[in-house]
Amino acid sequence: GPDHRWLTDLPDQPVWVRGDHARLHQLVSNLLTNARVHTPPGVTVTTKIAHSANADDAHAELTVTDDGPDIDPELVPHLFERFVRADEARSRQLGSTGLGLAIVLSIVEAHDGSVSVESDNGRTSFRVRIPTIHAATV
Repeated sequence: GPDHRWLTDLPDQPVWVRGDHARLHQLVSNLLTNARVHTPPGVTVTTKIAHSANADDAHAELTVTDDGPDIDPELVPHLFERFVRADEARSRQLGSTGLGLAIVLSIVEAHDGSVSVESDNGRTSFRVRIPTIHAATV
């Protein structure tokens, strides 16, 4: 996506989760591809990883946020369903199947996590939360 601006915000220390490396890679790839395909050139996409050390809810949090156009509010509740496409013409043109976010949801659920999306005021943010493990157990 050379027409986009790509930023990362990563912690200084590693964040450990127990999971399938290939599927977690696919999850991130799907979110970034979604940002590239469904936003116009010039949009900034920021990928951030953070973690919570709260003993009751220790989790890693991945956010992919863009400053492109908002997602239609009527579509937001359905984004993680299979075959849903925000922009039918553009999606077909770029080979989208409408499965990317459904796959993200499936991977997140397989890792005992959650995924959500917020889109308003020129900002769309996908938030993935997955339980962390202690580095000593790795």
